[in-house]
Amino acid sequence: MEDEILKIENLQVNYGSIKAVKGISISVQKGSIVTIIGSNGAGKSTTLGAISGLTRPSGGKIIFRDRDITRLGAAKTSQLGISLVPEGRRIFPNLTVRENMMMGAYNRKNKEEVQENFKTVFTLFPRLKERLKQPGGTLSGGEQQMLAIGRSLMANPDLIMMDEPSLGLAPIVVEEVFKAIQSLNSKGVTILLVEQNAAKALEISRYAYVLETGCVTLQGDAKKLLESEEVRKVYLGI
Repeated sequence: MEDEILKIENLQVNYGSIKAVKGISISVQKGSIVTIIGSNGAGKSTTLGAISGLTRPSGGKIIFRDRDITRLGAAKTSQLGISLVPEGRRIFPNLTVRENMMMGAYNRKNKEEVQENFKTVFTLFPRLKERLKQPGGTLSGGEQQMLAIGRSLMANPDLIMMDEPSLGLAPIVVEEVFKAIQSLNSKGVTILLVEQNAAKALEISRYAYVLETGCVTLQGDAKKLLESEEVRKVYLGI
């Protein structure tokens, strides 16, 4: 694919005798939003874990910017420009908002660039600037999600993967998070999105994959999948 930033070929992940991911192939074009939808247990989070180096694949290849990163591990993978916003946010509740954000920049050496990243995050999420000295654990659920996204941006990544960013959030906050995702993408950040809110995810994505029990069962233009009778019935409840 033209300008392909990430390519997954026949990825397999096993947990003991359980085959969580059964040979999936996924492609992400630079500058796009690609979404993965599917029911619980489909293998979506496992796929992101394998890409980020947190989970060891049992087979297949993960190619990022023409480099094989299949067995690099999480630390080296993040240094190459891949950042994960994990499900459940997983911020550091006892650290301040500023300290949480600086954790995302721990590999960065250029202080001026780090300050620019702070400005980018505050443009996206002005509330984080107001709460800079507050412990992360005192923020609302929506603010913690903003902080998790902000922390990942501090690494200045080429690819951000988000695992269920809208999970458990009030509808008005969900709107805010999806607007931020689109704004980020408009600045050139490539986004791979795993999301239970299938309608919202498909609306903002260019391409989408449907995972079921560790296999890709559907893929295509996100807007066309949004209109697909099968997708509407199973994932949108229409």
